[in-house]
Amino acid sequence: MAIGTRRKNLARKINTYRLRANRSPQVFLVPGTTQIGIHKAVRKLEKREKLLIPITMIIFSIAGATTGMAEESIIFVPIGIAIARAMGYDAITGTAMISIGAASGFIGGMMNPFTVGVAQSIAEVPLFSGIGFRFAIYLFVLSLAIFYVMRYASKVKKNPEKSVMYDIEMKEKEKRKDLQAGQFEEFKLRHALVLLIIVGGLAFNMYGVFEWGWYLTELTASFIIIGFASGLIGGIGINRLFDSFVDGMKLVAFGALIVGFARAILVVMENGVIIDTMINGLASVISALPNTLNVIGMFFVQVVINFFIPSGSGQAATTMPIMTPLADLLGIERQV
Repeated sequence: MAIGTRRKNLARKINTYRLRANRSPQVFLVPGTTQIGIHKAVRKLEKREKLLIPITMIIFSIAGATTGMAEESIIFVPIGIAIARAMGYDAITGTAMISIGAASGFIGGMMNPFTVGVAQSIAEVPLFSGIGFRFAIYLFVLSLAIFYVMRYASKVKKNPEKSVMYDIEMKEKEKRKDLQAGQFEEFKLRHALVLLIIVGGLAFNMYGVFEWGWYLTELTASFIIIGFASGLIGGIGINRLFDSFVDGMKLVAFGALIVGFARAILVVMENGVIIDTMINGLASVISALPNTLNVIGMFFVQVVINFFIPSGSGQAATTMPIMTPLADLLGIERQV
């Protein structure tokens, strides 16, 4: 009874994740567009299914690098698991395709307004400047991630016993019907148009930043327009479109509160004349290092802080008012 109850609860959670994936305005997708598109890709790559791993990881890495997709990727994990199992891999492969792909893009963060945008605005450097360096980091991390996942997937396909969850996979094998054609709608013109709007919108944002000097206000307006246009063309209706918008704003409000509290911490430190002491203390510790290791020291300070402040925007708002003058004291460019 206990096992049956746990399975029912797990199935209910998976359905909840799928519903959130359909309604999440952050990914600007019509309900089912992602699932249908991936299913179509599976059919197209029927004899070259191994290519779906890097393709999926690249797609989600772009979302991580441009819209800051990180923990939101969990809503797509059940889809990734279903696809991986249909190709003869295991659930770990499906999870890694989605989550590690998004994380690779988030690490690069070429045009992530929630981390790089906030940090650079506080550091008073041009928005999204240094994109070349971050793109190089992105390529390195993504390539390494794809190699690692494909290597593991290849081992599992050749010998299923190599799977770290072999016993669970064997139990699931008999009842696996996730990718039956009847469960998916055909990939239609409206799905293609939605994907086109997303890609075109992101490209337009990039052009606006570098050619017209767009900043966070313009990017916010552009993302809202992309979301509404995707919903209208996808045919989800005005009412559901606004319901999705409200759900998305709830997530944004959470991040805004974190940034607000981070700002409050800064105000307390400034008015209490604490921040100067902290900067001086950090400068004393880091300046004891050789010049070439100063930046590495700052990096590890951020790693430690990240453990306590996992929010990217919250960490940027908390640490950049300290790191920026620290860089000035150490004679390091603010861009670095």
